[in-house]
Amino acid sequence: MKHLAALFLCLMSVIHMNAQSIALFNVDASNFPVMKAKFYAFDATGKQARPSASELTLTENGKPRVITSVTCPLPAAPIAISSVLTIDVSGSMSSGLGSTPNIDLAKAAANAWIQGLPAGLSECALTSFDNSNYLHQDFTTDKSRLLSALTTLSPDGGTNYDVGFLQPLAGSLQISQRGKYKRVIVFLSDGMPNFTPNTAAIIASAQQQNCMVFAVTLGMPCPQVLKDISVQTGGQWFENVTTTPEAENVY
Repeated sequence: MKHLAALFLCLMSVIHMNAQSIALFNVDASNFPVMKAKFYAFDATGKQARPSASELTLTENGKPRVITSVTCPLPAAPIAISSVLTIDVSGSMSSGLGSTPNIDLAKAAANAWIQGLPAGLSECALTSFDNSNYLHQDFTTDKSRLLSALTTLSPDGGTNYDVGFLQPLAGSLQISQRGKYKRVIVFLSDGMPNFTPNTAAIIASAQQQNCMVFAVTLGMPCPQVLKDISVQTGGQWFENVTTTPEAENVY
Protein backbone atom coordinates (compact mmCIF):
# COMPACT_ATOMS: atom_id res chain seq x y z
CA MET A 1 0.00 0.00 0.00
CA LYS A 2 2.93 2.33 0.72
CA HIS A 3 4.15 1.96 -2.85
CA LEU A 4 0.69 2.60 -4.28
CA ALA A 5 0.38 5.81 -2.27
CA ALA A 6 3.86 6.93 -3.31
CA LEU A 7 3.15 6.27 -6.97
CA PHE A 8 -0.09 8.21 -6.78
CA LEU A 9 1.40 11.20 -5.01
CA CYS A 10 4.44 11.36 -7.24
CA LEU A 11 2.52 11.17 -10.48
CA MET A 12 0.12 13.80 -9.21
CA SER A 13 2.90 16.24 -8.36
CA VAL A 14 5.92 15.84 -10.64
CA ILE A 15 4.64 16.12 -14.16
CA HIS A 16 6.94 18.39 -16.19
CA MET A 17 5.04 19.67 -19.19
CA ASN A 18 2.42 22.29 -19.93
CA ALA A 19 -0.18 20.23 -18.11
CA GLN A 20 -1.72 21.82 -15.05
CA SER A 21 -3.20 18.63 -13.66
CA ILE A 22 -3.14 14.87 -13.90
CA ALA A 23 -5.69 12.29 -12.75
CA LEU A 24 -4.45 8.76 -12.01
CA PHE A 25 -6.67 5.68 -11.78
CA ASN A 26 -6.72 1.87 -12.08
CA VAL A 27 -3.29 1.39 -10.46
CA ASP A 28 -2.12 -2.19 -11.05
CA ALA A 29 0.53 -3.57 -8.67
CA SER A 30 -0.03 -7.23 -9.55
CA ASN A 31 3.49 -7.49 -11.04
CA PHE A 32 5.24 -5.47 -8.29
CA PRO A 33 7.83 -3.93 -8.34
CA VAL A 34 6.77 -3.22 -11.95
CA MET A 35 3.59 -1.17 -11.73
CA LYS A 36 1.23 0.39 -14.21
CA ALA A 37 -1.73 2.76 -14.16
CA LYS A 38 -3.96 4.83 -16.38
CA PHE A 39 -4.05 8.63 -16.31
CA TYR A 40 -5.52 11.72 -17.88
CA ALA A 41 -3.38 14.87 -18.24
CA PHE A 42 -4.75 18.35 -18.87
CA ASP A 43 -3.03 21.56 -19.99
CA ALA A 44 -3.59 25.06 -18.63
CA THR A 45 -6.79 25.48 -20.67
CA GLY A 46 -8.29 22.19 -19.47
CA LYS A 47 -7.62 20.45 -22.78
CA GLN A 48 -6.51 16.83 -22.58
CA ALA A 49 -2.76 16.43 -23.17
CA ARG A 50 -0.84 13.40 -24.44
CA PRO A 51 2.62 13.49 -22.78
CA SER A 52 5.49 11.20 -23.71
CA ALA A 53 7.64 9.34 -21.19
CA SER A 54 10.38 11.97 -21.62
CA GLU A 55 7.97 14.66 -20.37
CA LEU A 56 7.26 12.86 -17.10
CA THR A 57 9.40 12.14 -14.05
CA LEU A 58 8.56 9.87 -11.14
CA THR A 59 10.11 9.72 -7.68
CA GLU A 60 9.49 7.56 -4.63
CA ASN A 61 10.59 9.02 -1.30
CA GLY A 62 12.79 11.42 -3.27
CA LYS A 63 14.45 8.68 -5.33
CA PRO A 64 13.99 8.70 -9.13
CA ARG A 65 12.11 5.74 -10.58
CA VAL A 66 12.18 4.56 -14.18
CA ILE A 67 9.12 5.12 -16.34
CA THR A 68 9.47 2.32 -18.87
CA SER A 69 6.75 3.43 -21.26
CA VAL A 70 3.81 5.78 -21.71
CA THR A 71 1.12 5.07 -24.29
CA CYS A 72 -1.39 7.77 -25.19
CA PRO A 73 -3.82 6.52 -27.83
CA LEU A 74 -5.63 9.04 -29.99
CA PRO A 75 -8.96 10.00 -28.43
CA ALA A 76 -12.13 8.73 -30.01
CA ALA A 77 -14.49 11.21 -31.59
CA PRO A 78 -16.89 12.61 -28.95
CA ILE A 79 -20.43 11.28 -28.88
CA ALA A 80 -23.61 12.73 -27.40
CA ILE A 81 -24.29 11.43 -23.87
CA SER A 82 -27.13 11.43 -21.38
CA SER A 83 -25.40 11.77 -18.01
CA VAL A 84 -26.89 11.52 -14.53
CA LEU A 85 -24.88 13.11 -11.71
CA THR A 86 -25.88 11.33 -8.50
CA ILE A 87 -24.56 12.85 -5.28
CA ASP A 88 -24.63 11.50 -1.72
CA VAL A 89 -26.30 14.07 0.57
CA SER A 90 -26.07 12.05 3.79
CA GLY A 91 -25.17 13.89 6.98
CA SER A 92 -21.46 13.03 6.74
CA MET A 93 -21.20 15.14 3.59
CA SER A 94 -21.31 18.25 5.79
CA SER A 95 -17.75 17.47 6.95
CA GLY A 96 -14.59 16.07 5.33
CA LEU A 97 -10.97 15.08 5.87
CA GLY A 98 -9.67 18.41 4.60
CA SER A 99 -10.72 21.99 5.15
CA THR A 100 -13.50 21.76 2.56
CA PRO A 101 -16.76 19.97 3.43
CA ASN A 102 -17.45 17.02 1.18
CA ILE A 103 -20.67 18.56 -0.10
CA ASP A 104 -18.63 21.50 -1.42
CA LEU A 105 -16.19 19.09 -3.11
CA ALA A 106 -19.16 17.36 -4.72
CA LYS A 107 -20.65 20.64 -5.91
CA ALA A 108 -17.30 21.77 -7.35
CA ALA A 109 -16.90 18.45 -9.16
CA ALA A 110 -20.43 18.54 -10.56
CA ASN A 111 -19.91 22.17 -11.58
CA ALA A 112 -16.81 21.13 -13.55
CA TRP A 113 -18.81 18.40 -15.31
CA ILE A 114 -21.67 20.74 -16.18
CA GLN A 115 -19.38 23.51 -17.40
CA GLY A 116 -17.51 20.95 -19.52
CA LEU A 117 -20.60 19.65 -21.31
CA PRO A 118 -20.18 20.36 -25.01
CA ALA A 119 -22.80 22.59 -26.55
CA GLY A 120 -25.30 20.64 -28.61
CA LEU A 121 -27.02 17.34 -27.96
CA SER A 122 -25.45 16.05 -24.72
CA GLU A 123 -27.91 16.25 -21.84
CA CYS A 124 -27.49 15.97 -18.07
CA ALA A 125 -29.67 15.32 -15.02
CA LEU A 126 -28.94 15.85 -11.32
CA THR A 127 -30.11 13.55 -8.51
CA SER A 128 -29.11 13.01 -4.90
CA PHE A 129 -29.72 10.42 -2.19
CA ASP A 130 -29.53 9.72 1.53
CA ASN A 131 -32.27 7.46 2.94
CA SER A 132 -34.43 8.69 0.06
CA ASN A 133 -33.70 9.91 -3.45
CA TYR A 134 -34.34 13.29 -5.04
CA LEU A 135 -34.56 14.61 -8.59
CA HIS A 136 -33.18 18.15 -8.64
CA GLN A 137 -33.10 18.53 -12.43
CA ASP A 138 -34.30 16.16 -15.15
CA PHE A 139 -32.39 15.82 -18.41
CA THR A 140 -31.61 19.18 -19.98
CA THR A 141 -28.97 20.84 -22.14
CA ASP A 142 -29.41 24.10 -20.19
CA LYS A 143 -26.33 24.55 -18.04
CA SER A 144 -27.84 27.42 -16.04
CA ARG A 145 -30.70 25.19 -14.89
CA LEU A 146 -28.28 22.46 -13.83
CA LEU A 147 -26.04 24.90 -11.96
CA SER A 148 -29.03 26.42 -10.19
CA ALA A 149 -30.25 22.97 -9.13
CA LEU A 150 -26.77 22.15 -7.81
CA THR A 151 -26.98 24.96 -5.23
CA THR A 152 -29.97 23.27 -3.55
CA LEU A 153 -28.04 20.22 -2.33
CA SER A 154 -27.93 19.99 1.48
CA PRO A 155 -26.59 17.11 3.62
CA ASP A 156 -28.88 15.10 5.93
CA GLY A 157 -29.77 11.48 6.65
CA GLY A 158 -28.07 8.14 6.03
CA THR A 159 -26.44 6.37 3.07
CA ASN A 160 -28.43 3.89 0.98
CA TYR A 161 -26.87 2.87 -2.35
CA ASP A 162 -30.01 0.99 -3.49
CA VAL A 163 -32.01 4.19 -3.08
CA GLY A 164 -29.33 6.12 -4.97
CA PHE A 165 -29.28 3.66 -7.87
CA LEU A 166 -32.44 1.60 -8.12
CA GLN A 167 -35.50 2.79 -6.31
CA PRO A 168 -38.26 5.10 -7.57
CA LEU A 169 -38.76 7.90 -8.06
CA ALA A 170 -35.28 9.33 -8.52
CA GLY A 171 -32.76 6.48 -8.39
CA SER A 172 -30.12 7.22 -11.00
CA LEU A 173 -31.05 4.13 -13.03
CA GLN A 174 -34.69 5.22 -12.95
CA ILE A 175 -33.66 8.53 -14.52
CA SER A 176 -31.01 7.22 -16.93
CA GLN A 177 -33.51 5.01 -18.76
CA ARG A 178 -35.11 8.21 -20.12
CA GLY A 179 -31.83 9.33 -21.69
CA LYS A 180 -31.82 9.86 -25.45
CA TYR A 181 -28.12 9.17 -26.03
CA LYS A 182 -25.26 7.11 -24.58
CA ARG A 183 -26.19 6.69 -20.91
CA VAL A 184 -23.68 7.52 -18.18
CA ILE A 185 -24.04 7.72 -14.39
CA VAL A 186 -21.48 9.43 -12.16
CA PHE A 187 -22.16 8.24 -8.60
CA LEU A 188 -20.44 10.09 -5.74
CA SER A 189 -20.40 9.12 -2.06
CA ASP A 190 -18.33 9.66 1.07
CA GLY A 191 -19.59 6.71 3.10
CA MET A 192 -20.17 3.01 3.24
CA PRO A 193 -23.83 2.06 2.73
CA ASN A 194 -25.95 1.54 5.84
CA PHE A 195 -27.49 -1.52 4.12
CA THR A 196 -25.89 -4.10 1.85
CA PRO A 197 -26.77 -2.97 -1.68
CA ASN A 198 -28.30 -5.25 -4.27
CA THR A 199 -25.20 -5.13 -6.45
CA ALA A 200 -26.39 -7.76 -8.91
CA ALA A 201 -29.64 -5.90 -9.59
CA ILE A 202 -27.81 -2.59 -10.02
CA ILE A 203 -25.37 -4.13 -12.51
CA ALA A 204 -28.16 -5.94 -14.38
CA SER A 205 -30.23 -2.76 -14.73
CA ALA A 206 -27.22 -0.74 -15.93
CA GLN A 207 -26.22 -3.43 -18.43
CA GLN A 208 -29.78 -3.72 -19.72
CA GLN A 209 -29.70 0.03 -20.43
CA ASN A 210 -26.13 -0.10 -21.78
CA CYS A 211 -25.38 2.49 -19.10
CA MET A 212 -21.82 3.06 -17.90
CA VAL A 213 -21.34 3.80 -14.17
CA PHE A 214 -18.43 5.83 -12.83
CA ALA A 215 -17.94 5.82 -9.04
CA VAL A 216 -16.17 8.52 -7.02
CA THR A 217 -15.53 8.32 -3.27
CA LEU A 218 -14.49 11.24 -1.09
CA GLY A 219 -11.95 10.69 1.68
CA MET A 220 -12.19 6.89 1.67
CA PRO A 221 -11.26 3.84 -0.42
CA CYS A 222 -13.82 2.87 -3.02
CA PRO A 223 -16.02 0.04 -1.64
CA GLN A 224 -15.80 -3.21 -3.56
CA VAL A 225 -19.48 -2.98 -4.51
CA LEU A 226 -18.86 0.31 -6.34
CA LYS A 227 -15.75 -1.10 -7.99
CA ASP A 228 -17.76 -4.08 -9.22
CA ILE A 229 -20.58 -1.89 -10.52
CA SER A 230 -18.15 0.39 -12.35
CA VAL A 231 -16.00 -2.33 -13.90
CA GLN A 232 -18.92 -4.54 -14.95
CA THR A 233 -20.70 -1.65 -16.67
CA GLY A 234 -17.62 -0.43 -18.55
CA GLY A 235 -16.97 2.54 -16.26
CA GLN A 236 -14.15 3.45 -13.88
CA TRP A 237 -13.79 4.22 -10.18
CA PHE A 238 -11.84 6.89 -8.30
CA GLU A 239 -11.16 6.97 -4.57
CA ASN A 240 -9.75 8.99 -1.65
CA VAL A 241 -10.59 12.36 -3.21
CA THR A 242 -10.01 15.06 -0.57
CA THR A 243 -9.43 18.36 -2.39
CA THR A 244 -11.38 20.51 -4.82
CA PRO A 245 -8.76 20.22 -7.62
CA GLU A 246 -8.78 16.42 -7.32
CA ALA A 247 -12.59 16.34 -7.45
CA GLU A 248 -12.69 18.64 -10.48
CA ASN A 249 -9.99 16.65 -12.27
CA VAL A 250 -11.78 13.35 -11.73
CA TYR A 251 -15.00 14.72 -13.21
